[in-house]
Amino acid sequence: MLCPFCNAFRPTTTEPCPLCKGPSPLLMNMSGEYQGPLAPATWGEPNNQAPQAPFQREAYDTTLWGQGMAPQGAPGLVQQNPPSMLPVPYQDVPQPVSQNLPAAGSLVPADGSIYVPPMYTKPRAIIPRYRAISGLISVLVVFALLCAGTTYYAKATGKLSFLHQIIGDARPANVKPTPTFMLPPPRTANQTGPASTIITSAATASTIDKTTAQPLIETMQFKVGDTIYLTYSVHPKAPGTVTVKWYTNNNLYEESKPIPVADAVSGYVPIQYSQAAEGMVELYWNNQLAMRLYFVVEPNMS
Repeated sequence: MLCPFCNAFRPTTTEPCPLCKGPSPLLMNMSGEYQGPLAPATWGEPNNQAPQAPFQREAYDTTLWGQGMAPQGAPGLVQQNPPSMLPVPYQDVPQPVSQNLPAAGSLVPADGSIYVPPMYTKPRAIIPRYRAISGLISVLVVFALLCAGTTYYAKATGKLSFLHQIIGDARPANVKPTPTFMLPPPRTANQTGPASTIITSAATASTIDKTTAQPLIETMQFKVGDTIYLTYSVHPKAPGTVTVKWYTNNNLYEESKPIPVADAVSGYVPIQYSQAAEGMVELYWNNQLAMRLYFVVEPNMS
């Protein structure tokens, strides 16, 4: 324990302090005065010793202590008589730790350090766990709301399509299909011209005999992508040329090269239409109309 007079470690006994010769704190009575130890007595014998005077408190003489001088009796201490019989309150006077340290073997270490036991053996978390978890959940919720709001704003303002175009995965806008209508068969009959005596016959067919150029399935209705065969028979009186002109909705679509003919012969000219139309074909002998045929190309529904 500490001596109340010199603040040095001292044995826990009733003996005076080995350093300043001050009384032991164990001798303090309830009134705050120090009572000296009683002389040993035997059982049954009266205590004839005279009562000892109470020990008065002593104060440090800091001047002498700092100069290394001490009065006679207790080194470093000076007896001071209180002005009254009341006990003098105890006052702590700070002293340098490096001076007047106890010798080796005492309770104070040689380097003057004092061991203080740790007050906390288990470290505490700076932030409670529940607060960390709740904070993380709040951040995730706010991030999800921001993402949803940004996506909705981009869709509403059309900026999302711009981002798709930058990335390269933009999809074309939905195009409503054009309704298809079936075209009626041609109501106009085939017409002849001044050269019909030379080109005597002509027909449109979907299948022909390519050896004899004779139509096998004669028809005026075709589908988009079907091959249309135009067959004809020529009986010239003199050599000449046959020219074929194809029309789409009364607009010239294609004109074939002149075909030279010297004797009577049968021939054919194939063609394909890539879209539905009301078609017409004309045959010319030496640039003179011989035949005009009508047909229809219907949309392919498959």
